[in-house]
Amino acid sequence: MARTKNKKNNNGSSILQNLMRDVKTKTGFTKTLVNPEGEISISDAILKIIAPYRDTAQDYQSFQKLVMVACAAWNATILPADKREDILADMRKTMPDQQSHEDFTAIVKELMKRKNRLYPKVNRMIVQFKVTNRKNDFHIAIASIMENKETAK
Repeated sequence: MARTKNKKNNNGSSILQNLMRDVKTKTGFTKTLVNPEGEISISDAILKIIAPYRDTAQDYQSFQKLVMVACAAWNATILPADKREDILADMRKTMPDQQSHEDFTAIVKELMKRKNRLYPKVNRMIVQFKVTNRKNDFHIAIASIMENKETAK
C-alpha cells in the first residue's frame, strides 16, 4: 500500500492552517508563515531523513512515532552538546526496557547523522508537528521557528 507525503490540496492546506493556529495559541507567536519562499519544507526534510525507516512504519501509530523521533533528532542536532544529551536522556527515560533504550539511541543517532548530512545549514527548530492519517497515505505538517538570518551569519 503506497504512502505519499504532504500533497498540496485543500485538505493539506487546512491541516497546515489548523497547525499554525495551534502554534500561535500555544507559543504566543503572532507572525507565522506557511511555506516561506526560498526555504525548504521541514516536512519534506523529515520525510527524507526517515526514508530508510519508512517501511517499518506501516500503520498510523508507528509512523507518528517515527516522525516524533525524527523531529526530536532534528532538534537535538541544533542544540549545544550538553543540552542535546539532557534532552535525549529525558527521552530515553520514557523507554520501557533496556532494549528499547538501545534501539531508540541507535535510531536517533542515525537520524541525527542524516539530518546533518542532508541539511547541515538548516537550523530551524521544530515546535510542533501533526501526522494525519488519510485513506492510503499519511500527511505530515510541521511548524518550525525561522532562524534569524542576521544573527545566523
